Amino acid sequence: MKAYNDYLAAEQAVKDAEEKAKAKAEQTYFAQTANGKVVDEKGHIMVGYTVKGNQVFDAQSKLVGTLTQTSTTRRMANTVKQENAKVLPQTGDKQNNTTTVGAILVGLGSLLGLGALSKRKED
Repeated sequence: MKAYNDYLAAEQAVKDAEEKAKAKAEQTYFAQTANGKVVDEKGHIMVGYTVKGNQVFDAQSKLVGTLTQTSTTRRMANTVKQENAKVLPQTGDKQNNTTTVGAILVGLGSLLGLGALSKRKED
C-alpha cells in the first residue's frame, strides 16, 4: 500500500511540475527574427529553440514560452533589429519572361551588328 501511495504522490508531483512549467511558459515571451532565430526577453539568441505556431519549444520539445509580435523589452527589440539588419533583402525567385526575350534580342542584335562591321572592314 505504501508503494502505491508513493506512486500516486510521484504522479501528482509530475502533474504539478507540468502545470507550473506551463504557467511559467505563458508568462515568458520570445521574438523571432527575419532569419528565424529566436530571441528571449534579455536579448539573447536562443540556440536550438523552435517555433510552432505562436509557441516556442526547446531542444527537448518542451514548451518554454510564447512568441510575441512586438518586442517586450528594449534589449529584445535591439537584438531583433540587429539580426534583421544582417539579413539580405529577398528579391524573389520569379523569372520575368520579358527580360529573357529582351536579352536574346540584344544578343542577336549585337551579333548582326558585329557581322555588318566586319563586312565593311573587308571592303
